Amino acid sequence: MKILTKYLLKSLLAPLFYCLIGFTLIFIISDLFDNFTDFFENSMRPLEVLYYYSQMLPPVTVLILPACLLLAMLHSLSRLTRHSEIIAMRAGGVSIYRIVMPFIGVGIAATLIAAFINEKIAPNAGWRAEKFIKYQKAGRDEKIFFSSNLALKDRNHVWMAQKFDTRDYSMYNVELIEQRPDGSDAVKYHAEKALWLDGRWWFMDLTVQAYKENGDLNGPPEIILQKEMRDLRETPETFMAEIKEPQYLSASEMRHYLRAKKDVSSNTRARLLVDMHSRLATPFACLIVTLIGVPIGAHTGRRGAFAGILVAMSLFFGFYILQLTAQALGKQEIISAFLGGWLPVIVFGAASPLFIHRMR
Repeated sequence: MKILTKYLLKSLLAPLFYCLIGFTLIFIISDLFDNFTDFFENSMRPLEVLYYYSQMLPPVTVLILPACLLLAMLHSLSRLTRHSEIIAMRAGGVSIYRIVMPFIGVGIAATLIAAFINEKIAPNAGWRAEKFIKYQKAGRDEKIFFSSNLALKDRNHVWMAQKFDTRDYSMYNVELIEQRPDGSDAVKYHAEKALWLDGRWWFMDLTVQAYKENGDLNGPPEIILQKEMRDLRETPETFMAEIKEPQYLSASEMRHYLRAKKDVSSNTRARLLVDMHSRLATPFACLIVTLIGVPIGAHTGRRGAFAGILVAMSLFFGFYILQLTAQALGKQEIISAFLGGWLPVIVFGAASPLFIHRMR
């Protein structure tokens, strides 16, 4: 890595780190003011409060990262411009695109990190935080973590479980029916308990009954103490998608849910499709604010910090206003679900290169 790249990255990453810490503390303090009474009345211990905020931070990080990145970009570039460092770089034969590439690289990295958090960590973390609060308010009643009478049909498998523990994914009084392509029952499994271990389901105290194509029993039932179910495609995430509210589903879980549920209403399908596309599009706000912040930050040092920050924040909030408007229109089926999720990214993404070109 060249010295110039290291210098530019350092000028951006340091304020970005401080912005992330500051916004995180602001969120925690604000949330503590709102929930302190509930924490106190439910006698929550410090470690429990710490656990709650550890689950709240992933979804919050996705929301605050674009704002932090924009402010850090404005600070870094305005300082470089104010001290005439960008002019010196240009005078030394460094192209403007060479100067902005480290900043855009950070924006791309932030987009990838936000996408990973938003898809793999934030949905489950937010759901666990909500369950934990309900658990505390219910007097630490563990029934909060159980889902009763869970039913699932996934291709040729029909599942029924009397109780599903969302903490360790164990199921009780489980019935699994394997069906033939024509819909007739081939094998019926009944287990007292099902455990998710080492990436597979294990059925305990299992009764297996095979059926002929005409529906008659194919021999006596087989009693098995425990059995490793290697060929099952369903994972705990498959069942969690049935239990969680839509806002706590990842994009892949929403897609799987819509494929499995062919009978959902048109309005419900539109709302879920918009939510799915929005979850995929949200991380790109990091890249958008980078492409916006680079040219505005470079001019901020010449025209004053206030003017640059005002323009950048106006565009930033314009992005989110357009996002909310597109989502509302998509859920009302006025525009397509794809545009409902991606319209602000398309609009601002198309306009961003024009801002950078003006830096020349």
